[in-house]
Amino acid sequence: MNIYSAMPRKKKCRRVYFQIPECKSGEIVINADEIEAIRLADVEGMDQIKAARMMGISQPTFHRILKNARKKIGKALIDNLEIKIIGENVIQMLTCPSCGHEWEKSSRDGDVMCPVCKSATKMKDFKPGRIRMGKRGFCKGHK
Repeated sequence: MNIYSAMPRKKKCRRVYFQIPECKSGEIVINADEIEAIRLADVEGMDQIKAARMMGISQPTFHRILKNARKKIGKALIDNLEIKIIGENVIQMLTCPSCGHEWEKSSRDGDVMCPVCKSATKMKDFKPGRIRMGKRGFCKGHK
């Protein structure tokens, strides 16, 4: 075996036609379902079928949301814009750190108290789960 075969190749120079933009005033608005799609696909590495099932939507809808979110994030990076995340009309799944009970919390609900053990812990202590959206922004059974 040649001793030079284990050495990495010298890094090749690359041409980049990107100039770092100056700070612009403006923002890109990203919805909570777009952030959830990015989290599931890009951070967690899930395939689209499994991620769509987790969000309670079809795979083509998941793909459309993911494509739109990636475009918005790319535009924000290239144009140096602020990213604003909005999360209205979503149902967030929470897990209680004390008893492990899971329940749905609407973005309209103010308090975050476990319905089973009534533990009153801070929001940051609760383990966030998935975010689901349905017709008119609510899951079946929610009005």
